[in-house]
Amino acid sequence: MTVIRIGEDPRLVDQRITESIIRLRSIEELQKRERVRVVHPVVTISRQLGTGGTEVAQKLAEMLGEPWRVWDQQIIDAIANHAEVRREMVQSLDEQAQGEIDAVVKSLLGIGGIEAPSYRKHLAEVVLTIERAGYAIILGRGANFLLPRALNVRLRASMPVRIRRVMEQMNLSREQAERVIRDSDHKRAAFVHQTFGRNIDEDGAYDLIIYTDDLSTEGTARIIHTAVLVMFPEVEKSAPTHALVQKR
Repeated sequence: MTVIRIGEDPRLVDQRITESIIRLRSIEELQKRERVRVVHPVVTISRQLGTGGTEVAQKLAEMLGEPWRVWDQQIIDAIANHAEVRREMVQSLDEQAQGEIDAVVKSLLGIGGIEAPSYRKHLAEVVLTIERAGYAIILGRGANFLLPRALNVRLRASMPVRIRRVMEQMNLSREQAERVIRDSDHKRAAFVHQTFGRNIDEDGAYDLIIYTDDLSTEGTARIIHTAVLVMFPEVEKSAPTHALVQKR
């Protein structure tokens, strides 16, 4: 499972990026040999602070088993901002895939009639390349707005529950926790609006919205796991790394 945490040693981030690139290359090489047009299963998880999104993603990856991986926002940002690594990812794809990604990126650049900053283009390239390999659980970064064919999930909770959880997790006072939450909500909504020109909670943005007030991490992950099996019926817990899945 690939999970990058805020504040983690940059050397570990580099190591896990390298591991992820190798995995993406191996799957793309298999696709080229098989010459099969496939869409692989992907889950995106958008979450409010205090809903346990990172822990839920980890638990979901455990339930699904190999070859599923968690792509946290830190590793996506690291790749999006590293030109050489990003180029290596995209070049691992065949020409058809590169053309499709380029078309989506060009469409994204036209939002609002204003030329997009380079980060938006780079982020789109990275997320769309991850989608090509599949078996990915992508946390944050508005990935649901780029991947309409994924299972797009939003985790929410009531403010009192979020405050209590953040107080416990960060050892903060109630007032501090509330400020941290409101700041997080503002930054995440602003990121989605500035990057995609969308509202983070707009109608139709998600396939599944889960309120986690009365759910454990495992309970939330089980709900998503069930949805994965419904949306991607060919997925099996012990699917081999080379498995190819056709989404209906």
